[in-house]
Amino acid sequence: MKRAAVILAGGAGTRLRPLSSDENPKQFLRLFNGRSLIQMTFARVVPLASQVYVSTNERYAPLVREHVPGAAIIAEPARRNTAPAIALSCLTIEREIGDCVIAVLPSDHYIGDDQEFARVLGHAYDFAATHDELVTIGIEPSEPTSEYGYLQLGEELEPGIIRLERFVEKPPRETAEEFLRAGNYAWNAGMFVWRASVFRRALETAAPEVARVTRENYESMPSISIDYALMEKAARVVALRGDFGWSDVGSFEALRRVGVRVSKYMNGETG
Repeated sequence: MKRAAVILAGGAGTRLRPLSSDENPKQFLRLFNGRSLIQMTFARVVPLASQVYVSTNERYAPLVREHVPGAAIIAEPARRNTAPAIALSCLTIEREIGDCVIAVLPSDHYIGDDQEFARVLGHAYDFAATHDELVTIGIEPSEPTSEYGYLQLGEELEPGIIRLERFVEKPPRETAEEFLRAGNYAWNAGMFVWRASVFRRALETAAPEVARVTRENYESMPSISIDYALMEKAARVVALRGDFGWSDVGSFEALRRVGVRVSKYMNGETG
């Protein structure tokens, strides 16, 4: 079965201001030896997917063409959060290339171990191709933190594939410490894999108004995340654990931890 990928690149990168801006958000900042996070994400997934799409706000389409000229662009006419963006992308892909396995990945996350990421994503692709579950990749937590949502993991259904019990909102620090001690929680990184037809049917059940999305009615869509619209309601969701040096680089301290000398860029230097 064909493999496709959607890279979500419509965010405004508000947590890294003033380094990031509305005109040049986080995913397009060339902070990694002249490379941007979206370039790194694209390069990471190209070997695994036959077609890579980028879902982005119309205003960022020129930046996407500059950074990843090999990607097909799905332009969002307005900002309506991840559920309408993902729905428009997956429904568009299904119309263009038929039923296929689609990975949905953020454009602005850092991954330190590309080889391990490829192994985990490849496993997710293989499972989704032959099962009717929605798949998410949870990050092995390295510390108790209230910065991320969590996934509560249940029984292992087959090697590496775990039943997802529930999504947990960003918890207080004390609860995060309990999660870390329990050992059956992972960080929710917003990475998903599913067959196009499985996603469409699940969305029609959980959020029929979002399932009707088109470019023409996009601005009337509710502004809702994919977790709220679909993942928290879906009956068949599984998870894989990922331990590949992940960071959402959502703060200046997080940038420093992945090796970016922030002061260099704040002083106007490049490269």
